[in-house]
Amino acid sequence: MARQLALRPDMARIYLACRNQDRATAAKAELEAGTGRRIFDIVLMDVADPGSVRAGLAGIDGSVDALVMNAGVIGPQTIDLTADGVTTVFATNVLGHVVLLEGLLAEDRLGEVAVFAGSEAVRGVPKLRMKGPSFVSTSADELAAVIDGSYFANRKPDFNLAFGQAKYIGALWMAYLARQHPDRRFITVSPGNTTGTHAASDLPLPMRIAAKYVMPTLGLSHKLDVGAKRLVDGVTDPSLSSGMFYASAANTLKGPLVNQADFLPDLANPAFQANADEAIHRFIS
Repeated sequence: MARQLALRPDMARIYLACRNQDRATAAKAELEAGTGRRIFDIVLMDVADPGSVRAGLAGIDGSVDALVMNAGVIGPQTIDLTADGVTTVFATNVLGHVVLLEGLLAEDRLGEVAVFAGSEAVRGVPKLRMKGPSFVSTSADELAAVIDGSYFANRKPDFNLAFGQAKYIGALWMAYLARQHPDRRFITVSPGNTTGTHAASDLPLPMRIAAKYVMPTLGLSHKLDVGAKRLVDGVTDPSLSSGMFYASAANTLKGPLVNQADFLPDLANPAFQANADEAIHRFIS
């Protein structure tokens, strides 16, 4: 994403939010060599830790026109709780992004658009045997039970479902912000099933093999530059409307972006959006 954005002449500065200084420095050098531009700044930040996010905010000079929130994790260990009492999958995929984006908003430092990386897991992925989130009333209490992991207290833990639930709540939260801030754009975009990333690193071995070799061979995933471009389009394409969640068409994992509310009406429900925002903020001091 950083490379694709940097190749656009209208991009003047790009912050790279990274957890590790050495890897960040290497990535910055690679980007400078590949784009011929020295416009990259490193901000050390671990989105799984709200304190780290708040500290990282101080390293962002002035305002930013666009924020892309693409950090994420999935795997058996991600249902474990962080020190903040939330699941690791929720802390990394959603909570840290909430602290970051709302920190920028509170200081009036977001210029135009925020893009949250969604997933087709929000509606379930039958091809991969991933169940879609399902709630009795989608109340704030139900959603809070997902965030603190108590949803699985009397159920068999399912890290794939927990991932989809996190992305579901994140998409609702972004739609809520869109209604609160009509002067900016808040868009959820799924990169689709993308090969060439480290997303599958924490999955069991058979699933890692499937992600790296089987799904690309079967045409169930696209290349890294394609997945990255989807998120870049979220920043640069004004035809993508604020408050919407764009991902692949029903029963697919790649291809053209379509509005997910067309077949998942929950996403357009203002009450559900408000419930997601309330549930999230029970865990932010």
